[in-house]
Amino acid sequence: MQIDLEQYIDALSDTLDLVGVDETQHGKRVAFMARECAKMLGKKEPELTFYYRAGLLHDCGVSSTRVHKNLINQLDWVGSTVHCDVGAERIRHFAPLRNYSDTIKYHHTPWKDLQKLKIDDKIKTQANLIYLVDRVDALAAQQKTQNRLETREAICATISSMKKTYFKEKLVDAFLTIAKKEAFWITQEHNYLMSHLSEKATNGNSVYLDSADMKSMAMLFAHIVDAKSPYTAEHSVGVSRLAGYLAEKCELPEDLINRIEIAGLLHDLGKLQMPDNLLECETKLSDHDLAIMRHHSYVTFSILHRIEGLEDICEWAANHHEKLDGEGYPFKKNSDELDIESRIIMVADIYQALAQHRPYRKAFSTETIMDYLSNLANKGQIDRDIIQIISTEPVACHHAAIGK
Repeated sequence: MQIDLEQYIDALSDTLDLVGVDETQHGKRVAFMARECAKMLGKKEPELTFYYRAGLLHDCGVSSTRVHKNLINQLDWVGSTVHCDVGAERIRHFAPLRNYSDTIKYHHTPWKDLQKLKIDDKIKTQANLIYLVDRVDALAAQQKTQNRLETREAICATISSMKKTYFKEKLVDAFLTIAKKEAFWITQEHNYLMSHLSEKATNGNSVYLDSADMKSMAMLFAHIVDAKSPYTAEHSVGVSRLAGYLAEKCELPEDLINRIEIAGLLHDLGKLQMPDNLLECETKLSDHDLAIMRHHSYVTFSILHRIEGLEDICEWAANHHEKLDGEGYPFKKNSDELDIESRIIMVADIYQALAQHRPYRKAFSTETIMDYLSNLANKGQIDRDIIQIISTEPVACHHAAIGK
C-alpha cells in the first residue's frame, strides 16, 4: 500500500509528544530550530527536510515519562545516551527511515567525543546540531518564565560556554546568530508553532509498503508503547499475535489478517499519554484516574486517522474498548457498528491483559480467563463465536497471547 511518509512522521511525532504528558511539543520545537539553524548554515533541500525530520524523530527511544522529565529538566545526566541507542535501533528496522538512525544514535554525544569517532563527518554535524537545539529547548523549559524571548540571553550564554566541548563551534555560531531574531523564539510558542509547521515547506513523499514494511512501521509504534512500563511490556505484540490467530481461525483473507495484526500492534498508542505511575497503580483507580485512562483509545484514533491508507486499521484499533451492548468507550458503539475485525481486537486485548503478569498481580490461569470471557459473552458484551474459538483452541491461543 502507499502511505505519505510525511503523514507517518508527523503521526510518530505526535505519539512521542504524548510521553511528555504535560510537557509537549519538544520534538516539534527541536525540528523547527534544527531546520532554521541548518538554513542559517546555508543548507538547501532536501537536507533541510532531513534536519526537520530528524528533530521530530530524535527522541523515538523515549517511552517513559520519567526519562522525558530528565530530557527536559536536566542539561546532561548519567545514562543520557541510552535512549539514543534505543531510538536508533527502532528506526533502523523501518527501511524508509533507516538513514536517520545514526543521527539519532549520536544526538547526545558531546562534540569533544563525537569528533573522534570513525563515522561520516556529515552525520557528526547532523547529530550535533540536533543535540544543540535539543538542549536549547531543555534550557528554556528550566527557566522560571514560559516567555521564551525573555530567556534568550541566559540560554545563549549557556550554549556559548559549551562551544567546542559539547557543540561544534560553527553550529554554536549559527545558533547565536539566528537567536538574535525575536521571531525565532516567538515562533516556538504553542499557537505560533503549530501554525508555522502546518505551512512548512518540506518534501513529503509517498512510499510503497509491502506487508513486511507495514509490520515494521507498526512495530516501531508498538515498541515505544510497550517499553513505557512493566504494565505495557509485550502487550501490543501479544494482542497482535492473538488477533492474527483468531482472524485466521475465522477464515479471513490473508491481507485482512495482516491488517488486523497491525491494528493489534497499534491499539494502545494512546497509553503513552498516561503517567507511568498511573499505569503501574496497584490499587483501584479513582474516578479522576479512570477518566484519564478512558482517553487512551480515542487518542489512538486521533493519531492514526491522520495517516491516509490506515482508515480501517485506525477504526479497529480505536474500537478495542467498545462493547457489543453499547456500554464500551469512547464512541459507545453497538453490535451493528462493530465489525468482525474490531470484535477480534476487543477479545484479543482482554485475553492478553489477563494472561500477562502485571506489577500488581500474577497472570490468570486459562480456566479463569475463559470464565471471565464467557461471562462477558453471556452479558452480550463480546462476540460469543470468537470465545468459542478460544475454548476449542486454548493452548494455541494462550501461546499466541504470551509468546510462550
